[in-house]
Amino acid sequence: MTVKTTNNLGVLLRSYEALHNWRALTMLAGCFVLGGLAISGGAAAGMSSGSYAVTMLMSLLGAIIIIVGMNASGLMLVDQAYDQPIRGFGPAFLGGVQSALYVIGLLILLGLGFAAILLAAFLLSLLGRMPGLGGLFGFLLGGPLVVVVALAYAVLLLAGPLMIAAVWHGEGFVASLSRAVGIVTSRPLEVFMHFLVLGLLVFPAVAFIFAVVFVGSMFVGGFFAAGSFGGMGMGWGGFDGYGGMRGMEGVALGGAGMGGAGLSIGLVWFLAWSVVSLIYVLGMIFVYRAVGEGVGLEATDVVGQKLAQFKQKLDEYKPRAAPAAPPAPPSSDPPVTSPQTAATHCPTCDAAVQPDDVFCGSCGHRLK
Repeated sequence: MTVKTTNNLGVLLRSYEALHNWRALTMLAGCFVLGGLAISGGAAAGMSSGSYAVTMLMSLLGAIIIIVGMNASGLMLVDQAYDQPIRGFGPAFLGGVQSALYVIGLLILLGLGFAAILLAAFLLSLLGRMPGLGGLFGFLLGGPLVVVVALAYAVLLLAGPLMIAAVWHGEGFVASLSRAVGIVTSRPLEVFMHFLVLGLLVFPAVAFIFAVVFVGSMFVGGFFAAGSFGGMGMGWGGFDGYGGMRGMEGVALGGAGMGGAGLSIGLVWFLAWSVVSLIYVLGMIFVYRAVGEGVGLEATDVVGQKLAQFKQKLDEYKPRAAPAAPPAPPSSDPPVTSPQTAATHCPTCDAAVQPDDVFCGSCGHRLK
């Protein structure tokens, strides 16, 4: 392992500095709480009314709030990663809305690209079923198709987080996709090792936070569900009673059977998710910085050139208006004055006279 790779991996230890960014933490926690409230409330309302449409609608609303919050906090964490002033809540939220639209569109494109590769591999595999030459086509196409599909799957798994981080860095829509794909295709193992190390670093925080929240939910949920200490049924082996499990079941169902307590406990779980997600998001930004140095710029230029050429081709086929006739060149002859409109003057008194006057009206001089 080179020194550069070691330093790049070492920077992932700073992922826990995300908890010091109180603005990003407040933004993400607030959106997780609002989104969790919509999801849990929708689940409880759907169970009480028997309408799954309410549950689906509220779940969609909650997911949108969480996605926007993650993108807004990601923009704040980018500021932190580059030692820049942390942007305010308003600009971060508006930027999070735009980034969320970019991210959703890019993930759809990435998924469609993988589906297109699978479709192409399936169509080529039909050649292997041809009588006679099927075995030859199977030998020539089987191995290469495995490599292509495997590489496409690696891009699907690894390019997604890099693409999201590129959007937060302001790379733009097309540039984010091309840069992320270029990074993964040029150094897939390095990208995988960075995400593996990031997962190993974040896992202890995940295990600790969810373990303590789970124990707290077992106790408090059992209190509200059973109504007494005896209902918890603490035995020598730990939680073997009915109350604690019933409490967790109520929390999992959005607080059903526990009233507001179950909903409140469920929101604590969403807060725990926000803390864990914040650490991972900053680590994802550091991964993008580490593996993206000097990679992807060529791919971005090529994509930009192709788009410019395509736009130029479209402009060539657009209907154009007929050219206007050029103006007549100015004549060198002096302008001819109409005798009916031109005015003259009397040669004697210089008084103004009309062309059809015979005598001057001022001095009586004969004009004609």
